[in-house]
Amino acid sequence: MGPGPAGDAGRPVHDGEDDNRTWIFIQPSMHESVQGENGAVIDDRDEGGPGTGGDTDGGGATVAAWLDGVTAGVPLGPKAALVRQVLATQPTYCSYATAAEVAVRAEVNRATVVRFAQSLGYPGWPGLQEELRAVYLTRRFDPGAPSADDGGLLASSFARDAQNLRTLERSFDFGAARGVVRAVREARRTLVVASGTHGVPAQALAMVAASRGLPVTYEDRGGPHLANSLAGLGAGDCLVAWSFWQHYRSTTAALRVARTAGAVTCVITDTRHSPPAREARHVLVVPTEGVANIQSMTVATSVAYGLLAELTATDPAASRQAARRVSGVWRELDLFADDATGTGGRGGGD
Repeated sequence: MGPGPAGDAGRPVHDGEDDNRTWIFIQPSMHESVQGENGAVIDDRDEGGPGTGGDTDGGGATVAAWLDGVTAGVPLGPKAALVRQVLATQPTYCSYATAAEVAVRAEVNRATVVRFAQSLGYPGWPGLQEELRAVYLTRRFDPGAPSADDGGLLASSFARDAQNLRTLERSFDFGAARGVVRAVREARRTLVVASGTHGVPAQALAMVAASRGLPVTYEDRGGPHLANSLAGLGAGDCLVAWSFWQHYRSTTAALRVARTAGAVTCVITDTRHSPPAREARHVLVVPTEGVANIQSMTVATSVAYGLLAELTATDPAASRQAARRVSGVWRELDLFADDATGTGGRGGGD
């Protein structure tokens, strides 16, 4: 699950939904089990197998790509779009959950889930769920992957992240990524925005890029701080947002403001149908499903460092020169502990 709300600026967005609704947040736990259809138990420890939010059916089609196919030409209202997003980003849970349980995750009612399935030509939720399982679970159980018996949730978490990375290798849009790199490289200035845990990869991108001489800044405070940063954007600038379910209103609004001002907008997100994706010129989709009901930023962070590698390779000499200048300032500020045992700072206080 995404992080909880952080005031009005950080409130999760559900495009097209009533703002007066009751907001439901399922808090992360070390272990969560619920009863699914046909008596199956959905155990988040069991979700740590090789299956992920983008696993394949053996033919290379991710769950998101499969959903793109079955929903092609089907007009989806805002509530149906929420159901689709939950299926795309939480396929392990949805593979065994009841229609009512999926409805809770999507924050709609059970009838909406049933109608969504029927709109795609299935008699009801069980029919859609059966095909979801076929797409998602066929290759889920890999004998070489660690099991919960080997290392518990730690092993499950490692296995999930490893499979997420394998999924990324198969499904990643490298052309779109090169578009992001080009936009940042050519921009007069680049603003990176994110909120909550979505800031983990965002901050890595911004900090390292700045240390390599690129005019990149990071803003995660929202409110007037974000407003002031956005006010300076215009044609020739770039905004890179990081946003995953549940999406913060402030991030989506930042993309909209930047796009209106003429800046190039980029987003790293977990589904092409997310509200932020609709505001961006360049969209990178990455899997974020974790275990124990906790969203994983591992793949997103890997993408951040991949983008950085491409950015620095564009002009390696300038990148090295900038890194040397920054390193000198770091030493001047005495930022690092001395490697020598028993000393600190610059040689133990000289």
